[in-house]
Amino acid sequence: MAIASLNNIEKHFGQRALFDHLNFAVDRGERVGLVGDNGTGKSTLFKILLGEMTADVGTASISKNIKAAMLQQDPVFDQQNTVLDEAELAFAELHDLSHRMRDLEHEMADQTGDALEKTLDRYQTVQHAFDLAGGYAWQHKLHATLLGIGLERTIWEQSVSTLSGGQRSRLALAKLLIAQPDLLLLDEPTNHLDLAAIEWLERYLADFSGAAVVISHDRYLLDRLATRIVWLTRSQLNNYPGNYSAFVVQRDLQQLSQQRAYEQQKGDIDKQQEYIRRFGAGQRARQAKGREKRLTRLLDSDAILDPVLKQKNIHLSLDTERRAGDQVLAVKELTKAYGPRLLWKDIAFTVKRGERVGIIGPNGAGKTTLLEALLGQREVDAGDIRWGANLHVGYYDQSLDEFDLENTVMEEIRANIEGGPPVSDQEVRSTLGMLLFRGDDVHKSMSVLSGGERARVALAQLLLERPNVLLLDEPTNHLDIASREALEVALSGFPGTILCVSHDRYFLDKTVRRMLVLQPPGLIDFEGNYSGYAAKLRTEKNAQREQQKSNDRKPAPAKAKRPPTPPPANRPAGGNVYQRPFGRLSTKDLEKQIAQAEAEVQATQREFARGEVFRDPKRGKKAQADYEALTEKLEQLEAEYFERKE
Repeated sequence: MAIASLNNIEKHFGQRALFDHLNFAVDRGERVGLVGDNGTGKSTLFKILLGEMTADVGTASISKNIKAAMLQQDPVFDQQNTVLDEAELAFAELHDLSHRMRDLEHEMADQTGDALEKTLDRYQTVQHAFDLAGGYAWQHKLHATLLGIGLERTIWEQSVSTLSGGQRSRLALAKLLIAQPDLLLLDEPTNHLDLAAIEWLERYLADFSGAAVVISHDRYLLDRLATRIVWLTRSQLNNYPGNYSAFVVQRDLQQLSQQRAYEQQKGDIDKQQEYIRRFGAGQRARQAKGREKRLTRLLDSDAILDPVLKQKNIHLSLDTERRAGDQVLAVKELTKAYGPRLLWKDIAFTVKRGERVGIIGPNGAGKTTLLEALLGQREVDAGDIRWGANLHVGYYDQSLDEFDLENTVMEEIRANIEGGPPVSDQEVRSTLGMLLFRGDDVHKSMSVLSGGERARVALAQLLLERPNVLLLDEPTNHLDIASREALEVALSGFPGTILCVSHDRYFLDKTVRRMLVLQPPGLIDFEGNYSGYAAKLRTEKNAQREQQKSNDRKPAPAKAKRPPTPPPANRPAGGNVYQRPFGRLSTKDLEKQIAQAEAEVQATQREFARGEVFRDPKRGKKAQADYEALTEKLEQLEAEYFERKE
């Protein structure tokens, strides 16, 4: 059953028709991937569904009692709040219910008889709503979500005004996930997330009980998450069951069928036109006239097919004029720190001609810094970097902020081609044409270009420079899926050497054959692509889990009795908090214990609400003691859980 729908939607911007009689529906529990080229209106579709923008024609509806929420690309926060304060706003309803419960508890303390029973009934109603909204587990959920999305404890007390753009995006995503709407509308949720946070988000969405519609260029995420792909193209939505890989197969078969039908129709039209030309004035003129009328009706009708190949697609061909030496790069004992923060210490690796190396690591691991150090743009504290002979290095900078915004596209290209062979204006135009800058587009000012268009200008520079070594820093940022696929095809045929920083796992699988994994202050050198490295990690984790289970099953060896060691003077006796009483539990068992402890805390809270407990001092005192003991146990469990997560 559909919980949200768009019916017969039309939307125009000036003379351009963005949507033409478009229909869309989302069923309960679905995972929909919404894909399409940049500028086709995917974000606008979300806004119309939520009522933030009106369609020219058609209706948008969300079922009653369905709470829908959208991840905003430019989130707005109260600048006076800390990160933790802002995140807690997602629990506004829970906080309100908690305050109402507390007020009712105070009322019951002074009441007896019928008045107490009435207040108790109200309390139980509010408490039921409180439990349904998440109850006392809210703090655990809040902390786990912030940590999972990549917002570490060290910034929780910072003002949101001090956050970077990436941190703001992650906070907005955390608030959205914490609120748990019935329908999640996520617009590029993996932007600004490192690989660990992206994988956490995938697991979260896989377990999410509601429906989700995800606009994303992250094909790896769409493969693992989507149950249906919806392709926005030519102002319409086309539906394909399955994940992204299934969509690609279905789309390509569909386009092949359309192309063959177009070619057959075109052949028939050519034959009819030839017949009309040859016999229009002879004995068969009447037949020719009849065919001409039928052909005119066909050409003026909707029955004429559009050629699939007429669609605009990027075409890239990376080549090089020089052959590099066998040894391209040697790095020895490289060390870099920023104050007390050590990025890498004594890391070393070599790169040979023709290798394709991916560089990954968490945010802040120094991936871009490493590329800049290799290029000599950033100093290191120690170590040696040696490039081989006969090299021409091309660099793609993810920031895209080195352009002169007063230049036109053509002027910028001419000004920045360095080290390569001379190129003519015609070669520049042809290269820009392959990247969809056609006609007067080459005279556009750099200041008016979108992020995707600036990325294509940077790619045009690389094509024209013809380097034999490519250093790429997040080259798929700002590119839509079609452009990413074109880049992958170009890199697959590139005869030179590639070092690439990327969090695009699909791109890494297609492009690289070796991984350098930065884990400050060290580095792991893995022979294989991203999926191979991820499989290795899973195997190691499974082995550790099995070993932990095996250890848990073994009886503890008998120990000689020793007199107890007194606690330090500044610590209380008892010692459980300091001996990590839950340190032997697996992470999964810890999560179960936390859930059980939270349930027990809630049960104890309900005990407070019972009138007979308030009237019996002994039972009230016992309930209070039980609550304090359970709360302490829950805090210890959470402390152990978060220590492992960190």
